[in-house]
Amino acid sequence: MVGFLLVIEDEITRSKLEELYYQYHKEMFYIAYNILKDYHEAQDIVQTAIIKISSYIDRIESIKCNKTRAFLVIIVRNISYNIYNQRKRRNTMPLDSIEEIIPEEDIGPELHMIRLDQAKEMARLLSNINKTYADILTLKYYYEYSNSEIAQLINMTEGNVRVKIHRAKQALKKECLKEGALNEANRYGYKTKK
Repeated sequence: MVGFLLVIEDEITRSKLEELYYQYHKEMFYIAYNILKDYHEAQDIVQTAIIKISSYIDRIESIKCNKTRAFLVIIVRNISYNIYNQRKRRNTMPLDSIEEIIPEEDIGPELHMIRLDQAKEMARLLSNINKTYADILTLKYYYEYSNSEIAQLINMTEGNVRVKIHRAKQALKKECLKEGALNEANRYGYKTKK
């Protein structure tokens, strides 16, 4: 890992990546290992994730926050799923479940409580749909990444990302209707048709 960081000439970027690595490498390894059950592949996933993140390092404002942690979890999980799916085609081991992450911001206490309740409700609704869909919606609407950026992050074509966003919105709409939470979905910015 240190070899890759030495190639980066921008001192600020290198420093930020080092801090990200030292803060989260154990958790990223744990997530990758839980999916793949392979020590060496999990190490490779951590390095691959750091390399991918280096392209988006300027968007990371704070290293030690739940938003950054959730972003890293999504990246590691998607890289791990890609490897897992390649293995699955060769009939290998089953996938373990991953814990839910609820991002948190530094704001006033009243607004913090309101946003926390909203985030918990949305996380609960998202947990009821396909994880890939939930991740794509999170990257699109929470992190505000473009379709092409999402495609690069999770190794998909941009067209496939658009299709998955559409399907994810439909799945979330169904979940909201099932839960009677259509107004909640509209409040969070997910436009739905009646």
